[in-house]
Amino acid sequence: MPNTTLLDPTSQGDVSAKFLAPRLESLDGKVMGLLNITKNGSDIFLDRIAELMQERFDIAEVVHVKKPTFSRPAPAELLVELAEQVDFVIEGLAD
Repeated sequence: MPNTTLLDPTSQGDVSAKFLAPRLESLDGKVMGLLNITKNGSDIFLDRIAELMQERFDIAEVVHVKKPTFSRPAPAELLVELAEQVDFVIEGLAD
């Protein structure tokens, strides 16, 4: 039987270079990022998430960004720009 290699088409680099961000103590006064992956209904879903989060927390600001297409990972530049503007991100998937 020949050797088989599995490739991850969504890989964006070396996994060892990734890390988990420290948890926020509170969401009050924080800037929330909403990453719309452009699937059907994700804008409606994220708008409702924003409403609910603003009801429960003192969110300072909401930043909305959209991926160019749901079928590919978000461009690194988009993620870097978003990370520079916000304290945390919620990514929306719907259908």
